[in-house]
Amino acid sequence: MTVITDMKNEYSKIEDREPLLVISGLHKRYSEGKSNEVHAIRGLDLRVQKGDMMAIMGPSGCGKTTLLNMIGHLDRRSEGKIIIDKIDTGKLSDGQMTAFRRDKIGFIFQLFNLFPFLSAVENVETPLLLQGVKAGVAREQAKMLLRELGMGDRLYHLPSELSGGQQQRVAVARALVTEPSIILGDEPTGDLDSTTSTDVMNLFRRINKLTRQTLVLVTHNRWIAEQCDYIVHMTDGKISHVEQGPFKTEEESK
Repeated sequence: MTVITDMKNEYSKIEDREPLLVISGLHKRYSEGKSNEVHAIRGLDLRVQKGDMMAIMGPSGCGKTTLLNMIGHLDRRSEGKIIIDKIDTGKLSDGQMTAFRRDKIGFIFQLFNLFPFLSAVENVETPLLLQGVKAGVAREQAKMLLRELGMGDRLYHLPSELSGGQQQRVAVARALVTEPSIILGDEPTGDLDSTTSTDVMNLFRRINKLTRQTLVLVTHNRWIAEQCDYIVHMTDGKISHVEQGPFKTEEESK
């Protein structure tokens, strides 16, 4: 596996394609009382190319989830710039940001975050309905995507009637259904057994290959990270180094 250690040119070996995500000079500070400030992200720079699948790794407390939340605009930055799909998100109003997050960003959470009172197909169609898509069209698109993910016989089951792997497939379908620019996953296989985790990661790879969706996944699991094109390692709120994953290496060697 290739390790990129020259931080000045840490992305020089990444293909010179159009970046989907550009982060520059990013800081995040939290105040804990009048005299105590936690500096969670410290001047971080990052570029993710369109169509790449990237993992973020590092010890607990290094800022992985904080970074992901700021990319997804679930948390506000203290300083710095985030550009997604050529849009400087810092220039958006609150209303524009709500629409941007709805249309451009897909989230896949460790605990799935499915609506327990909605069926699989209802969970998946909800983002489309929020976009104003007609109910019939949203239902058909949700059905089609769930069938493609092997959930055709579970369309009307509630989350409580699905296995962990099936719930994650519904969560993946919900993240994909609006065709967002970037999909973010926070420990997306953390609560799954090894067999189901393998199935989910194979699904992510297939989606990435077929649709060229850009995925950024936070994980503690080395094997999960190695399924990605690049692995970003974080320490104390900064990027320490970037690795090129074996999948990327094999593709480029052909």
